[in-house]
Amino acid sequence: MNVPSSVFEAVPERRGTNCYKWDHRPENARGTPLLPMWVADMDFACPPAVREALESRIAHPVYGYTFEPAAHRRAFGEWQRDRNRWEIEQEWLVQAPAVMPAVRAAILALTEPGDGVVIQPPVYYPFFDAVRDNGRELVLNPLVEETADERKAPYGVRYSMDLDHLESVIGPRTRMVLLCSPHNPTGRVWSKAELAALAEICLRHDLIVVSDEIHCDLRRERTPFIPFAALGAEAAARTVACHSASKAFNVAGIATAHVVVPARELRERLSATLSRLGMTLPNILAMEASHAAYGASASWLDSLVRHLDEQIAWLASELSSRFGPDDAVTMSPIEGTYLAWLDLRALLGRTGRTHRDAERALLEEAALWLSDGRQFGENGEGFFRMNLATSRSTLADGVSRLETAVRFLESPA
Repeated sequence: MNVPSSVFEAVPERRGTNCYKWDHRPENARGTPLLPMWVADMDFACPPAVREALESRIAHPVYGYTFEPAAHRRAFGEWQRDRNRWEIEQEWLVQAPAVMPAVRAAILALTEPGDGVVIQPPVYYPFFDAVRDNGRELVLNPLVEETADERKAPYGVRYSMDLDHLESVIGPRTRMVLLCSPHNPTGRVWSKAELAALAEICLRHDLIVVSDEIHCDLRRERTPFIPFAALGAEAAARTVACHSASKAFNVAGIATAHVVVPARELRERLSATLSRLGMTLPNILAMEASHAAYGASASWLDSLVRHLDEQIAWLASELSSRFGPDDAVTMSPIEGTYLAWLDLRALLGRTGRTHRDAERALLEEAALWLSDGRQFGENGEGFFRMNLATSRSTLADGVSRLETAVRFLESPA
């Protein structure tokens, strides 16, 4: 059943629901509430099948202890087979409360204090804390910026992995790579060739790969996603792949995670650690939501992706028309996710302003709350991340506020 794009324009009112995005927003120094376009959840109603499944379960008045039903695992496995041509054995699956608890548990289970864990900034900022909080050493392998000749404003840098640099920073105690695939915040969907090259290095240096694949169902139409564990038996044997319905189907508040661990030894070690941490009790509503998402919401997701494609194209047009060839604001090509990685470095260089000036202009002059690029690593200086998964009217408001901040930065200091 086709879902019209207009469904994603009639966004529900989220204020007054203890919504982190809309109820937990401060005012700027002028007393103006900030427009929140930072946190990575969507303003859209979740799929009808998910709501129906939740309503049906809530109608039963007892919400006691539950277990993960076999149908929940089968729905996820069938989804991956049909969507990504990835055949998953049911025994490979480990249930976890959410993706980041699974990532942290994998670090604890599969490395030792003082071991090195590779991350590739600019990258999802909880990766930094997940490594440091557990007494492991950060090994930074920054992504490389590329600007192809055929790319024109508003498209700026496209990122790739610096695998030569990765080889140079792997030490005797480097044990793990945290892979963000698709990549947040840059929007990259890694190609099979890129992933295969990374896998070859990990095999040669005996590195485990914990792959956060939570955004995999939010790539652009005709953009294939390659699960790291699907590269072959050798890659699968060293992979912990973390998945969840929370991003694609907007159920982050009742999250659960499917963790795919083909290697029995790694799976047993991860399961034991999750047990020691008390992370084995499934959420009864999360089971229902996730099952309905993977089992009965494919057409809804297809329509969502088309709508996001339209949002991205609209934003690109607006950036071109508002800021022109001076490249005051560009964005990285968005191959996956619903997040725009906005580059203000040309503007700051031309005006002599700093990143801190841009942050102040966005918050104080424009009352626009974007994610600060520096959260994602030092190479996020001059960047800001914008969430596009909202109504066109809210996105238009955000772009207008962005222009207000840009014009302020262009004015005499």
